[in-house]
Amino acid sequence: MALSIPESVIEDVKMRTDLVDLIASYGIQIRSSGSSKTACCPFHNEKTPSFHINERKGFYHCFGCGESGDAIKFVEKMDGLSFVEAVKKLAAPLGIKVEEKEDPEASRRKRLYSLMGEVAAFYRRCLVQTKEGAKAREYLVSRELDDKTCDDWQIGYAPAGAAVMLKWAEKHGYTPEELEEAGIIKAPQGPGDRGYHRFGGRLMFTIKDRQGRTVAFSGRQLVPDKKSGKYVNSPETPIFRKSSVLFAFDRAAAAIARSPNREGIVCEGQIDTIRLHTAGFTNAVASQGTAFTEEHAAMLKKAADSMVVMYDDDAAGHKATVKVARLLLALEMPVRTVTLPGGEDPDSFLRKNGAGALKKLVEGAESIVAFQMRAESAKEANPKSIDAVARISRSVLQTIACAKSAVLRASMLDEAARLMGLPLAAMREELSNVVAAQSRHPARPAPGSRNEEVDAVAAPEEGTKPAKELAIAPPSAEMAFMGFLMEHEYDAQLSAIVGEFLPPGVFAHGFTRRFVDVWRSECASGEDRLAAFGEMLSGDERKWFDTVLLSQGKTQESSLSADEIAGDFVRTLWRARLGRLRGDLSADGGDDMKRMKLTMDMKRLATIRWELVKDLVSEYI
Repeated sequence: MALSIPESVIEDVKMRTDLVDLIASYGIQIRSSGSSKTACCPFHNEKTPSFHINERKGFYHCFGCGESGDAIKFVEKMDGLSFVEAVKKLAAPLGIKVEEKEDPEASRRKRLYSLMGEVAAFYRRCLVQTKEGAKAREYLVSRELDDKTCDDWQIGYAPAGAAVMLKWAEKHGYTPEELEEAGIIKAPQGPGDRGYHRFGGRLMFTIKDRQGRTVAFSGRQLVPDKKSGKYVNSPETPIFRKSSVLFAFDRAAAAIARSPNREGIVCEGQIDTIRLHTAGFTNAVASQGTAFTEEHAAMLKKAADSMVVMYDDDAAGHKATVKVARLLLALEMPVRTVTLPGGEDPDSFLRKNGAGALKKLVEGAESIVAFQMRAESAKEANPKSIDAVARISRSVLQTIACAKSAVLRASMLDEAARLMGLPLAAMREELSNVVAAQSRHPARPAPGSRNEEVDAVAAPEEGTKPAKELAIAPPSAEMAFMGFLMEHEYDAQLSAIVGEFLPPGVFAHGFTRRFVDVWRSECASGEDRLAAFGEMLSGDERKWFDTVLLSQGKTQESSLSADEIAGDFVRTLWRARLGRLRGDLSADGGDDMKRMKLTMDMKRLATIRWELVKDLVSEYI
């Protein structure tokens, strides 16, 4: 069902939610210091509080890890919920009704959700009650999966033949076409055709979406048959896309979000994941094979800050581990790996050694850099030869280059140089070459990983300086101006002034231009887009944004009104703009009359009143 939540409802939820009480309800101790409130950040480990709460604005920001947002964002992060889920959770105790509007296809999908849930219950009964399910029960005993666990995870058995499923559908009011649309059967096509049950004779694992609704199945072969695969999975349907579902994510999301380090575990199979959960590792999910996608990474990013990859210790597992790591690093998530000894998988290791042994391995998990170097070295006949070192370092650097966080990238690069015994300067130079090569063939961004509307206003405009040149911070006047705008969010009158007197070309720095664009779009929409903009930043840009946050309130010490302060900023920024124009004229050999006029205009800007600025500015816009 598609949800349509009016902006008025969202704003009502924000306004009526006491952010301080909300944060305290998660067991976080809040300290008061004058008008400000601080706490130790729930999103990273710290002893000195750097998590600041702006009670008046309903906004929080951590100057340690950079997390920021409003009440809705806080619930999203703490509980691993989607935006809509977080709004509904906050709205319920307030008595606010969240409008739900069905789209034209909603009734069709609703029928499929209902059908899949009832089929899962039917498969479960077939496992427990039928003679035909005996072989499946024997298999589960051999894997030490008891009835309680099987019931909890809705493990079942699919009877052979399409006729059984057609009879079941008729009894429960579903059509053969609906069974086929759900991916359960291939319906009969004519006289004599009995159809085909996709999962007939298999042990069944129920696959659920983020909301806990049954959307698909995975059937394991019980009798060896070379003509059929070991596992058969549901095809994509109107309610199931493989790239948007992780096994057990409906259970693990909240556990990941509330774990001390917000760290999750990703492994390969359903039984491995079930075993991990029953052993207490409730932050585990499975990619169901090695088909881990950008969309899966974006899903995990909503709940996790880092991930542990626990794939098989073979060539395919090594390759899949590196692929997963690169996708996660692109979303600024550090990755560690656990390699189980003796070719064990999580299920077999836990049954033999227990949860304590695996906990030690997870605590001592190696970095993706160390893992990849070890895996790549194992493929080389002479890993210390010049050619082998070049290949290994190149492969590791391609992984490091995927890290968007400057700090994470630098840390990984230091580790790689140390482990390989190579000069850091040489590794840094080679990394620049790898990054340049990747920029010529950029990877597709993770679907749905960012707000497209925010991206549009935050993207560097054409003709701005390359990213590495932006290491120079914006001028102090522009930093102060951004702090002033941050202090006067949603001020439509001020937005009109900025739009009229300060076109983008006035600002010397690309970061300032992007910030002002986001601020103006926030004023127009009433949405908290600056917070979203800040969350997208990393490296130097994140530091500049934090500096802007810290500068809030300094202009309020003046006795001038907001309009008068804005006038001062307009004059200051236009003086800088005219100074650059004069410099350009001098460099280009412009005529003396133009230089003289610019000089006079600069002097006039320094002395004229705010009411007269418009006349002068209009000559240059």
